Amino acid sequence: MAYSDKLAYATQNDEGVVQDIKGYEPEGYDGEFGIYASNIYFVGDFEEELSTQTFYDVPQPVKQMAEVDRQKGQQTGYKNLSFKSINGNNWDYNAKGYDEGEFWNEEDPADYKWTQAYYDCPQIAAMLDWFQCPITRVRVFQQQPGHHMPLHTDFDNQKGMEHGQTVRIFVQLNENNGDFHYRFQTKDSDVSLQLQKGQWLAFNQDKVAHSTWNSSDNRVRNSFMFVAKRNEWLDNVMRNHDKPIFVDCRELAAQKAKTAA
Repeated sequence: MAYSDKLAYATQNDEGVVQDIKGYEPEGYDGEFGIYASNIYFVGDFEEELSTQTFYDVPQPVKQMAEVDRQKGQQTGYKNLSFKSINGNNWDYNAKGYDEGEFWNEEDPADYKWTQAYYDCPQIAAMLDWFQCPITRVRVFQQQPGHHMPLHTDFDNQKGMEHGQTVRIFVQLNENNGDFHYRFQTKDSDVSLQLQKGQWLAFNQDKVAHSTWNSSDNRVRNSFMFVAKRNEWLDNVMRNHDKPIFVDCRELAAQKAKTAA
């Protein structure tokens, strides 16, 4: 279909009354500069499950990221709880090989393991199981009260795309109450939004500048951050839903437990 065929048009009769309208045919999510804020919402007792877990200080950065992390306030503004990590530990943070000087190697999803936190939190685990795309690191990136992370881009796809294009997926886990803010800048857009509990978004972190701000004085922002590989399933999910969909993670967890029994 040529570009001109996608444009909106209207036909009218001799009196100028519109008779027929054809709307513009958008292509949806653009994997280079697009931002997908879903109309798919996860429902569950996520805060209750997280209350059983210990959050860990973000470790000192590897040398390649020391200056970048300093500018972002990575060590002072966040705590970490991993649900999928290189060694399967809740406190693991970095990708495979970071400590051995392999920062610029592409991450392979096959190298990563679910942590004990995944097994301790069945509703959250059901949410993670819902995503049918390859994932490397999965962590709750807990932004502390009053912290602002400035606009920045990351480097995942510069490390290679043998395993697919890397995207970041964020899922909001606690009630927003007007405190948790995202901002995105691309070559043609400047978008600010507040994710609601259970809502998620995806974007290409190498080309979409992103910023977060927790404006609360006393509430942490608990949100998942996935380092994921874009695939056909993810593209279809982002393309095929017209009305809001609610995924009950309590029900999914109960079905999973019944199947395992």
